[in-house]
Amino acid sequence: MTVDHATPPLDAGDRARCAVVSRRMDAMQAPGLLALACTTVMLLGMAADAWRDEALMLAIATVLLGLVERYFALRLRLDAGLFADLASGRLADLAALDAGLAAIGVRGKPARTLDDRIAGCRRLWRRHLAVVVVQAAMTLLAVVSS
Repeated sequence: MTVDHATPPLDAGDRARCAVVSRRMDAMQAPGLLALACTTVMLLGMAADAWRDEALMLAIATVLLGLVERYFALRLRLDAGLFADLASGRLADLAALDAGLAAIGVRGKPARTLDDRIAGCRRLWRRHLAVVVVQAAMTLLAVVSS
């Protein structure tokens, strides 16, 4: 994969947007803690054999969703750090970011604009939040039904 190093450096406005995106993704740690709490409650209930049949199915589904949530949380943390590096100037431009990702074998869509990358982060943020909401609802249903 070749990287176009002719990409202009990010200006102050772009760096400010990167900083805001980074902080927004960092804020997703709070829902991530709720997701971990839901998974823990369900696992403890399974270990204590506290769930009835329907609650047990919810517990299993919640724990499996916990794996999906952790993947999204990991991606959010990675992206938050990369956007923070773009904002601070540790990464000079998007070409440097792409070169770094390519060096570790992570391939994204080539030549994505900053706007495209921010939109992708928003989609990831919404998916993560949706998983957390579903986990919380299933945990509440399991606890109420038992």
